[in-house]
Amino acid sequence: MATKSQWVQVGRRKLELSNLEKVLYPGDGILKAEVIAYYHDIAPTILYHIKGRPLTLIRFPDGIESERFYQKNRPRWAPDWVEFKTLGEEKKDYILATEQATLLWLANLAALELHQMHCRQPHFDKPDYMVFDLDPPEERPFTDVVDVAYDLKEHIDTYGYHSFVKTTGGKGLHIVVPVQPKWDFSTVFEAAKDLAQPFVTRNSQTVTLQIKKAARKGRILVDIYRNRNGQSIVSPYSLRGRLEAPVSMPLRWNELSELESSAQFTLQNVVEKVKAEGDAWEGIGGYAVDLHTHRTTDTEPQKLAPSGRHKTPEQLEEYSKKRNFGLTTEPIALESIEEGNNFVIHRHHASRLHYDLRLEQDGVLKSWAVPKGMPPRPGVKRLAIETEDHPYEYLTFEGTIPKGEYGGGEMWVYALGKYQVTKQKGDGMYFRLDSPALSGEYRMHRMKGKEWLLEKVESPQIDWLNDYIEPMQAEIGNDPPEGNYVYEIKWDGIRALFALEDGQVCIRTRNQNDVTRQFPELHQASGGLRATCGLFDGEIVCLDHQGRPEFKKVINRLQSSAEATIQQLSATQPVHCYLFDCLYLDGRVIINEPLERRYEWLKDVVKKGTPYRLSEFFDDGQALFDAAKEHNLEGIMAKQKGSPYLPGRRSNYWLKIKVRQTADCLVIGYTKGKGDRHNYFGALHLAQYSNGELKYRGKVGTGFNQKTMAEINKMLEKLETIPKPIANKILGEKDTVWIDPKMVVEVSYARLTPDNIFREAVFLRLRPDRYGESL
Repeated sequence: MATKSQWVQVGRRKLELSNLEKVLYPGDGILKAEVIAYYHDIAPTILYHIKGRPLTLIRFPDGIESERFYQKNRPRWAPDWVEFKTLGEEKKDYILATEQATLLWLANLAALELHQMHCRQPHFDKPDYMVFDLDPPEERPFTDVVDVAYDLKEHIDTYGYHSFVKTTGGKGLHIVVPVQPKWDFSTVFEAAKDLAQPFVTRNSQTVTLQIKKAARKGRILVDIYRNRNGQSIVSPYSLRGRLEAPVSMPLRWNELSELESSAQFTLQNVVEKVKAEGDAWEGIGGYAVDLHTHRTTDTEPQKLAPSGRHKTPEQLEEYSKKRNFGLTTEPIALESIEEGNNFVIHRHHASRLHYDLRLEQDGVLKSWAVPKGMPPRPGVKRLAIETEDHPYEYLTFEGTIPKGEYGGGEMWVYALGKYQVTKQKGDGMYFRLDSPALSGEYRMHRMKGKEWLLEKVESPQIDWLNDYIEPMQAEIGNDPPEGNYVYEIKWDGIRALFALEDGQVCIRTRNQNDVTRQFPELHQASGGLRATCGLFDGEIVCLDHQGRPEFKKVINRLQSSAEATIQQLSATQPVHCYLFDCLYLDGRVIINEPLERRYEWLKDVVKKGTPYRLSEFFDDGQALFDAAKEHNLEGIMAKQKGSPYLPGRRSNYWLKIKVRQTADCLVIGYTKGKGDRHNYFGALHLAQYSNGELKYRGKVGTGFNQKTMAEINKMLEKLETIPKPIANKILGEKDTVWIDPKMVVEVSYARLTPDNIFREAVFLRLRPDRYGESL
């Protein structure tokens, strides 16, 4: 049969992809093209985990129901840009997946499964994690494996480790424990055995270390033998050559209890999950610690002699000369403790806001001032100015350097973790950062003297500044909750996300409409945000002379399209933007920071005297709610302290407590008007989505004036008529016209009936800012 192929451009590479219509998963009808598409889409995340690791491939050239074979050696006909490393007694050339093109080239070979060694460039002889493979017998329910995983995690963590878990895509689970790449495979294996032995002894009825199946006697194998030299595990996010195309899926520990099977995540749902929730193993390398079998109990700083590897206080003379330690709280240059591979990035308010990148080398922190912060993606270059070396103690320093002192101003830890130089160049280096706050590979290139250029190497899975990001949504609350909450005004305006990049602001509403043009004063005031790039959540409002929001005016601004009108209204009906959250700031995602920390970042970003304002937090929810009532405001928000930001998800971390019972609803139909309304409609049928299904909420026929009826009637005439979209039997069905549910209205109501119908519904207003949303 003739081979069908096509050439595609992937980054810098041109690839030939062949037989794209070949079925690789016959039982599920999954084509090779879909496999290639999966590895293309998940590339930014999987490369973070496998880049620089020697790979073993499991190939299925004719699909998973035909012959499969293992491949360790790089094929002789591989493109010369496919990197490899020669390892082992047999001198095999193991492939290193260093870029997206490599992944697609492997997928085109039907290498469905990627299995990785436990080492990473440049430390090919030293593993950077231990793995415990939980392998159950066929008859064991998956819940038993989950129980063992939780127990083993608790046991391992008592030794000062941080455990991560992933599905295998088969029957079991992998628990991965990051360690410093300082010891050979034999030493790491002995440490894993030392960890596992007491756990297995204590739980001998449930688990075993016996590798032979006959000796397991129905128990779950805790396989530590994969930690030996030459062994591998299936890579995070790799497909498996099994029915339904399961994926080896990294998870957060709280997700494990809800898991029904180790093969629950597949080619069909993984990318969507990662884009919505992020990588559960983000920053895994930042948790690496020394082996428990090789830790020193001596916590006193080591006394080090001068050498090329360590710096004494005399060698930090430039740092010390610039500081008055009687005034500043900065750390004194003491003798350095043992060398490591730590890094810290500070957000620093000196004469100008900048970031300080500090990499631990030779007993000190090599430091660069980066005026515009870390680059968000490849192609964006940031100037980095080399500064004096700083002492090791600066790693965790946060505080205020007194005004008048060198570098006077506030300094915050922006990211803290481990780093690894991945490639040393004559005029710079490539290095990988691993931390819960910021991860990824960067390169630095010296231009002249102390001037360097800093650039991100890999594309992020989510481009927070340009992708469509959905805002977090709140649950409804009846009364201000007490306890672990902060409270703020619920602003009655247009909810939007504000993407700032190099002085340019893009404003998108909840339904992803770009409304930047309608609010020129917000774009022109981008200097009111103390950041180079960021993504902020807020509400656009017009305020009356008493400072209360006027919804009609801000909607009038939203609906204006003529340039002359927009400019006129920006002068006569100016808007303000109350920002209440920050999702991304100067090169790093902060949605997983606690609410209070994000608020502090945001407070630091918003300058006074501009259209941008900070939505303030209050401690007394009841007092704020009473004030909202008194001033005829819409209500308040209650937000749980310590909570993350969940893009696109509704959560009880946030509660909206309204002064009156109101709801935004989709109009799914209308009754024909009679009498005075014969030229209009009689009532609007309302619905909301629940679990992806439209639920009827009743109808509203009061609260309209002549103007709003005419406006609504025009909108109804433009909407497509459809078959009845709900199952409920309702009164007046014969006189109802069903329409495409895109129009959104806000209604007030007395209460909900037992079947969730609005009692005494009254129309309040149209919500054109929410048009087309799935409420």
